[in-house]
Amino acid sequence: MGAVAHYLEARGVPTTSISLVRENTVLIRPPRALWVPFPLGRPFGAPHAPDFQRRVLRAALALVEREDGPVVLADFPDDAPAETVGEDDGAAICPVSFPPAPETTASGQGRRVLEEMRLLGPWYDLAHQRNGRTSVGVAGMDPTAAARFLDDLATTGTATPPPGRDLAAAIYFAAQDLRDWHLEAVAARPGGPPSARALAEWFWGETAAGALLLALHPVCLASPDARVRHVGTSQLIPRAERHRL
Repeated sequence: MGAVAHYLEARGVPTTSISLVRENTVLIRPPRALWVPFPLGRPFGAPHAPDFQRRVLRAALALVEREDGPVVLADFPDDAPAETVGEDDGAAICPVSFPPAPETTASGQGRRVLEEMRLLGPWYDLAHQRNGRTSVGVAGMDPTAAARFLDDLATTGTATPPPGRDLAAAIYFAAQDLRDWHLEAVAARPGGPPSARALAEWFWGETAAGALLLALHPVCLASPDARVRHVGTSQLIPRAERHRL
């Protein structure tokens, strides 16, 4: 969309856009963009919240009136409101349940992640079969290898990225694959997928995979590599979940 915005602006048509991934917008440099701290796929925050959605839309349109530039990137100041869900979809219904994560070493957490993935594996396979596609695989390694890679990093402070990837990119994409694998698996539950908020509560609050990503945050911040620190600062943990750190 940033490239389209540049094309339209060159022909005299003012544009504005909404950004869900701020780092990509910084690189693409569209003429005007409003970054919003919402989950992917929710550029206006939450469904059934017209007043809040109208605020987001007005904030994006207001950028057209700005005279600074040539590039304007503004941050929307508020998180999305909590979603209203019914009795049947207020929480994620999962084929297995996980006890609260105990105080363990990172390597122990890694073993829990692999066991978790073994139990959820049939549900992920079912989701893949139903959809005929998956968003998992951007890391260039299979999901269990991605989990081991992240656990090595959490345990030792270093890990070997796959060929063709630097450490920062490998961390970012492995974490994305681990999260997407879990969310695709639980979405195959009977009765349809839960709300985005319920999925986030389940992943970040109950799973070993979520606990592993939270444990990686201070490791990334302590890295001598500036790009790894950037991943830890702004890409590893969604803003709405940073209260768990």
